[in-house]
Amino acid sequence: MTIQKKQLVESLKACMPGIESGSAVLQGADSFVFHDGKIFSYNDAISVTVPITQEGLLEEGIEGCVKAEEFFKVVSKFPADEIKFTVTEKGSWLLKCGKAKAEMTLLNFDFETRLKNIAPEEDNWIDLTDDFVFGVGTCKMAVNKTQISGVYVNGKDIVSSDGNQVNCYTMKETELPKFWISDNSANELLKLKKLVSMQVQGTWAHFKAEDGTIFSIKTLQADSFPYDKLKNIVDTSDPAKAELHAKFPKDLFNAIDRAVSFSIDISEHSAVRLVISKEKIEVSAERSAGKYNEKVAWEEEIKTEFEPFTVYVDAVMMQFVAQRTVEFYLLKGPVRNGKSLPRLLFVTDSSKHLLSTLDAGSEEE
Repeated sequence: MTIQKKQLVESLKACMPGIESGSAVLQGADSFVFHDGKIFSYNDAISVTVPITQEGLLEEGIEGCVKAEEFFKVVSKFPADEIKFTVTEKGSWLLKCGKAKAEMTLLNFDFETRLKNIAPEEDNWIDLTDDFVFGVGTCKMAVNKTQISGVYVNGKDIVSSDGNQVNCYTMKETELPKFWISDNSANELLKLKKLVSMQVQGTWAHFKAEDGTIFSIKTLQADSFPYDKLKNIVDTSDPAKAELHAKFPKDLFNAIDRAVSFSIDISEHSAVRLVISKEKIEVSAERSAGKYNEKVAWEEEIKTEFEPFTVYVDAVMMQFVAQRTVEFYLLKGPVRNGKSLPRLLFVTDSSKHLLSTLDAGSEEE
């Protein structure tokens, strides 16, 4: 039979998140499985199922398992778009393209049982709207090395936190069962084109795309995520009690980006100092290599009367929130060790982002 290289390569690429790179411990985790009119990958954290679009492969009912890295490389590097595909008498796959040819040895293991164990139920899908993808993208943190990293979903809420920052997005239409996935899994999930439905089955969350691709994620232990505590912190952060309500000037975040080269190390955070007054925000940071200082004017007049104050903020967290909104509320934080550190609350129509300022210790304010 003759197959088209471009279509096959696109299907293999879609399966790549489920391929284990390097030395795979789980048998078959570094392989493509062709079975039941689909291509599968599975690495015990992510499994991807892509419908086969090649008419020849479907008509012949091709079944088998091949090493992913070698198969992908040889197919993608063939010089022409048409590949002749043959199953040899000994059961291997022979691929020919012009004068080039490659023979793939099939792997022998019980992939059918494994795939059956993680397969989603046919009639248990929940429709997804675009706000699910937007909510995951809104809450997913780029760098979170804490024990509660990842994206947690419960009903209409999507939540993430690293202990110093809490992000909560509320979906307007979709309501989902409770589950928790890693940031890496969320990154891969967001690469799919238009998600249409999902379901939670055992320890797996399955997501179906418009093209029929099923992206399955091994979930984390949702019961251990401190959802109730974090949700209460966000819900009790009342904008009506804010000491200051304003919009940060957009130039502030460019200044923070410049100052971070001299960031202050505070409890593993790359921090910058903000001295906030009615007239301006002074951004500064220093370390042994040097120091940085920049004054940024407010874009809108501040009408609230207040004494200038100093806060220390994580530069990465500030840039994260700036992509969502620049409107903020300055709130009093809880008293710890006899000291209350302010919190910054950022609010949009569908999300809340609560950011704790940092304790600089011996730094004079």
